[in-house]
Amino acid sequence: MKYLIVLYLIIPFFMLIMTFVSINEEIPEELSKDEGLEKIFHKISVYIYRNFLGNNKIFLRSPGRRHVRDNLQKLDSEADIGRKLAIYFIKKISTMLVLSFVGSLLALLSYFVAVRNYSLNTNGEIVRNDFGEGEKQAKLTAIDETGEAIGDYDLTINEMEYSKHETERLYKGLLEKLPETMLQNNEDFKHVNSTLNLPMAVDGYPFNISWESDNIDVLHSDGKVENNDIKFKETSVILTAKITYKDYKWEHIFNIIITPREFSENEAVYQEVENMLKEKEETSRRKDRFELPKEAGGNTLTWKEKIDESSLIILLISLTVSASVFALGDKDLMKQVEERKKQMILEYPNFVSRLVLYMGSGMSVRGVLTKFSVEYKKHVREGGKRSFLYEEICKSCNEIQSGVPEIQVYERLGARCGSQQYARLVTLLSQNLKKGNSEMMLLLREESDKATMERMSYARKLGEEAGTKLLVPMVMMLFIVMVVIMVPAYLSF
Repeated sequence: MKYLIVLYLIIPFFMLIMTFVSINEEIPEELSKDEGLEKIFHKISVYIYRNFLGNNKIFLRSPGRRHVRDNLQKLDSEADIGRKLAIYFIKKISTMLVLSFVGSLLALLSYFVAVRNYSLNTNGEIVRNDFGEGEKQAKLTAIDETGEAIGDYDLTINEMEYSKHETERLYKGLLEKLPETMLQNNEDFKHVNSTLNLPMAVDGYPFNISWESDNIDVLHSDGKVENNDIKFKETSVILTAKITYKDYKWEHIFNIIITPREFSENEAVYQEVENMLKEKEETSRRKDRFELPKEAGGNTLTWKEKIDESSLIILLISLTVSASVFALGDKDLMKQVEERKKQMILEYPNFVSRLVLYMGSGMSVRGVLTKFSVEYKKHVREGGKRSFLYEEICKSCNEIQSGVPEIQVYERLGARCGSQQYARLVTLLSQNLKKGNSEMMLLLREESDKATMERMSYARKLGEEAGTKLLVPMVMMLFIVMVVIMVPAYLSF
């Protein structure tokens, strides 16, 4: 068991070491607002990125890193991409560390909760609960001298008991009435051939009764008799009535004859050990502990206790989730890029129409873009929604004002927008600047009409995708409706 504790402490110990190692690391301003444990994990992440990833040639050349870099650049081409890339991976590493750390602590807590009620001490004794603490359960495994398991045993360990003299009279009266209640249609306990009535309580008596058969294959604890097989032979069964009232308990044995059956050697040993366990537990209820059997069926027994705990599974799940967050964390970034692309495609027809309108009134392309930029900035200041397209137009206007050749500005605009529609428009504008084109307005109007048709086609495509996504919930609703209709019809037969 100790190796599990060591395993669960590896990650917290690693975090403790890394906390001291990374204590002097500087957190980027974008993450510096976080406090407490989150700040500690950010520092560790900065240390790991700076020492193991930031300068690692394999990592720097990996397709995944290049893909993330391209997506970040698409979302904000003017930002310091190196810095944004570092912050992006620092956040991913920090999330992975938090999940691993929390998972290891949960695994450790789960383990201690599972072993808290450990009943078997180092002397091979079962420790009983004190008076008033209630019963407890123990799962034991019997092991012979060769190391092989004889079987698993579920043992109920009752709390310590004290004197029961005050209820002896009622107890004797119950023993007189029980046989009449139990027999029902049976002649007597020597000739039982139908189900016995094993009550949990008897009117007029304040006792709770539980039943235990020493051969549940023949007589169940609920009184059911298994004697339907033609080959079934007569056998004796010891039926024990466990009678309790408050803190007092009694057991009364009924010798019942039904039919015998043959036991294999292993079953005989198992039954012998089970009976010895019950006897040890029953005869030592005034003691705070009792010793488990050392020998049964010619075998020397050793014991260990089974513990139902899932701490290792919790750790594995947390580590898997942590790795998945790091490996699949780029999906959110890709989704943002796809949303940007979708928005720009949807805005394209309106943009081209406005461009044609203003150019038709005599404005130059440069003047139109400047007007769009001024209007957009005013729109944002008044609390309007931001637009990826007009953000790129503002960048283009800034480039023109800083002295970048106009043709390069258009080419950069088309590269940043990234879709086929904008590439066509940039080609028209570039050719107009290079060679001049008397049919420029005609070509732009054709582009506007084409963009409108593409917008309608794209809208139909989005509608089809939405219909496909609704297919699964529709099937689920159909299944629920079928269940609601068919179950009552089936139960009515």
